[in-house]
Amino acid sequence: MSYVHKISTWVLAGAFAVFVGGSAMTLATSASTWAFTPHTCTSAQKILTFPVWYDGLTVSDSDCNMVDPSALNTATNGTNNGLSNFIWRIVLNLIDIALQAVGYIAVGFILYGGFSMITSNGSPDSNAKARKTILNAVIGLVISIGSVAIVNLIMGIIK
Repeated sequence: MSYVHKISTWVLAGAFAVFVGGSAMTLATSASTWAFTPHTCTSAQKILTFPVWYDGLTVSDSDCNMVDPSALNTATNGTNNGLSNFIWRIVLNLIDIALQAVGYIAVGFILYGGFSMITSNGSPDSNAKARKTILNAVIGLVISIGSVAIVNLIMGIIK
């Protein structure tokens, strides 16, 4: 084993330790601030950009009371379609959560493909497989971001 390979292994191990340690410290700090923060139902309280399933369905930001579905009437012809808007809002929030999870999974596959490329040791087959993994993950990420934008557009129309 050459010295360059040993040094690169130590650098990668150190970077991984810093990444994992920093993530653990961030979660520990966030958890300690959550314990002392009064609970509100604002959409600003997100974990990894995931919206809450009831986003846009509370009466106010200070309490967690759900809005009456009949109050969501947006029809101009006088028909009451509040219940359908209420259900669609929940469905779109759940779809938004799922699409954002797909985006995070795609980023994970990009990292996996990069790691596979680094550890391929010059093997053309492994290198080509890693490039294909990265390409497919980038395509999935672009589709996921576009889908989230479309869902947010539809939620803006329903609001």
